[in-house]
Amino acid sequence: MHTVVRPDLKLLRTLPTLRHVSEPWGRLELKWETHDMRYWLTTEGPQRKTNGLPLNYVLDYITVEKRNPDGHWDLKAVYSPEGWKLSQGFDYCQMLQRDLEALRARQEEHFTWDRVREIESLERELELSHLAIFELSEQLRLSWT
Repeated sequence: MHTVVRPDLKLLRTLPTLRHVSEPWGRLELKWETHDMRYWLTTEGPQRKTNGLPLNYVLDYITVEKRNPDGHWDLKAVYSPEGWKLSQGFDYCQMLQRDLEALRARQEEHFTWDRVREIESLERELELSHLAIFELSEQLRLSWT
């Protein structure tokens, strides 16, 4: 499986609108579509969650849809900007972990000192990424209280 880091919110804002949905409570714009995923950005709507408002109509929230086997699109998740940033961190860690496992496998087949340094560098990057994710998740958790 190939891991891709989701684009950040700033980039999504700059992408052309492929489609849009306008409702009395806001506007969603389709900004990015792959063969099995769609990413909608709320470009108009309230700045905060309110009672009775669909969560995906809060300004700058990102709605993700996944194509099901019969070809229809299903809501997968709705992310706040902070939650989206956290999910990018998870994507990045998965990518680093995949690269680290591949390097270790190559190292078992044929040892090199250069690869030792590469592995150590990736391990440090993964550790720093885990710390950053922990801090982001704590900030997000505190924002809920």
